[in-house]
Amino acid sequence: MADVPSVVIKIGGSVLERLHPSFYEACVSLNKRGVRVTVVHGGGPVINRLLERSGIRPRFVRGLRVTDAETLSWVQMALAGLVNKDLAARLQGAGASAVGLSGVDGRLIQVRQKDPSLGYVGEVTGVGADLLSSLLEKGWMPVVASLGVDEAGQIYNVNADTAAGAIARALGASRMVMVTDVPGIYASPEKKEGVLRTVTPAVVRGLIQSGKISGGMLPKVSAALSCLKGPVQEVLIVDGEKPISLDGTEEDGWNGTRIVQEEGADHVVSHIPTV
Repeated sequence: MADVPSVVIKIGGSVLERLHPSFYEACVSLNKRGVRVTVVHGGGPVINRLLERSGIRPRFVRGLRVTDAETLSWVQMALAGLVNKDLAARLQGAGASAVGLSGVDGRLIQVRQKDPSLGYVGEVTGVGADLLSSLLEKGWMPVVASLGVDEAGQIYNVNADTAAGAIARALGASRMVMVTDVPGIYASPEKKEGVLRTVTPAVVRGLIQSGKISGGMLPKVSAALSCLKGPVQEVLIVDGEKPISLDGTEEDGWNGTRIVQEEGADHVVSHIPTV
């Protein structure tokens, strides 16, 4: 895998239903240029709707979904069924050789229970990279639902940011792209102003300590920091509701936050246009 460029793209559940059409075209464009693309997704809003229709109130602790046995069955239905197949079909419609699977298939995402109080929420312990590598080498684009399985065969719900980061490290990807519903990391999150264009891990850690990164952005940057300790060179955080470039270059009209591995890189604050 090291000789062929590889990119892992994580799509947040919050933006899945509002993805800009250019996203699918951008994935196919990367593929046609010889980049091996793996897509990892969540599906929170779909899960919530299914639970609410069943009279189950979604519960969260520290941003993680409390997943009892009944909730887990709905999580599986949403992630491995509805969301995964819809996303794979949309990518196929754009010309990609997309194949949908979950982290359970082939023990792709190996986990252990994270915290008994959370129920069936898994902490990633390993990734079956051989399965993904085999698919990628044959020209397929894996689309992975964020479920995992333990040694006993028990299925778990897995945070999609964490799953994507683990897959990126296991594949030796040079880049991870996190597609979400915000334009990047804000310098002033309370005002939603001033998007940080390029930051280092040291800058991100400082923003976490100061409380400027919190809530849903926290697991994203935590996964990014973990990635950057390995082969991943950079992590891009982009707004999936706007026209998307997955190259991360200004020439391609890219907007978002880039977290780079080099501790000595400069960081620039600028406002991203809303049009």
